Amino acid sequence: MKKIIDGKINENLYDNALCKILWILKEANVSQEDKEKEIDICDGFREDWHIKNALSVPTFRKMIYATYGIINPSVEWQDVPFANKEAYNVIKQIAYININKYPANSSSKDVYIKKAYDDNKIELLQQINELNPNVIVFGNTLKFFKYEDLDKIGWTISKTEKRYANDTSHNTAFFKISSDKLCIHAYHPSYAKIADKVYWNEIREAFSDWK
Repeated sequence: MKKIIDGKINENLYDNALCKILWILKEANVSQEDKEKEIDICDGFREDWHIKNALSVPTFRKMIYATYGIINPSVEWQDVPFANKEAYNVIKQIAYININKYPANSSSKDVYIKKAYDDNKIELLQQINELNPNVIVFGNTLKFFKYEDLDKIGWTISKTEKRYANDTSHNTAFFKISSDKLCIHAYHPSYAKIADKVYWNEIREAFSDWK
């Protein structure tokens, strides 16, 4: 199998964004017939292939809404455009990477993600460092990272107070690393037990607290 390409959706938009946002997820669900092809997972957003399923795929939908909430924190839920309409364009400003860089299936197993991290952490940490984001959203992936590894590239989570966007639910944690670095530890956007509005709002609240 060929290694999957990931990173910036649109290099120019990401590099010139006022706030550079990086999403880190687990791995790419690739059909069996495509597993030997060279795949860039960003192409689906870059070429607008995902507009048609931006509402039907929870991962895409929640990523779009949460990103919109970061970029437009003053906009209330009732005024957020649909994920397959105006809100879709925010996704082109982000970077999006997976821990496992090889094709996978629809169901992720933590033991395999952990092994992918351990096997490729030098490359993965270098990729994060080169992307130089202001905000990292870990979609239930922070648990795979060793804090001392992140410390080495300036994301000093081990030395930063852990806070919650909602002190009751504890769905979304965040670490205010510095004035230009925020780490958000959220559920994976495909997690069905958290409504779109809650997911959007808690990530937005974490960002607003930081700013």
